[in-house]
Amino acid sequence: MSLAFALLGGVLNAAAADVEAGKAKVKQVCAECHEVADWKAKNEADLQAKIAGVAAGKLKHPKKLQLTDAEMADIAAYWAAATAK
Repeated sequence: MSLAFALLGGVLNAAAADVEAGKAKVKQVCAECHEVADWKAKNEADLQAKIAGVAAGKLKHPKKLQLTDAEMADIAAYWAAATAK
C-alpha cells in the first residue's frame, strides 16, 4: 500500500513541476557546468533523484546545492522536457 502512495506522490509532484521555473533555475544554478545534452536518456524521476542526491550531499558535486523540493522537481521537469525534443 505504501508503494502505491509513493508512486502517487511522485506523479503528483511531477504534475506540479514548472518547466519554465526549472529553466530559469538551471540558468541560475546549473548552466555554468551542465548542458541539456548531459541528461539525454534520463527520465524526470531519475533526474529528480540525482538532483536530490546532490542537494543532500550523497552524490559528488563541485558545488553545494541548496534547492527546495519544488526547485528540484522544476529542474528535473525542464531537463526531461528539453531532452525529449
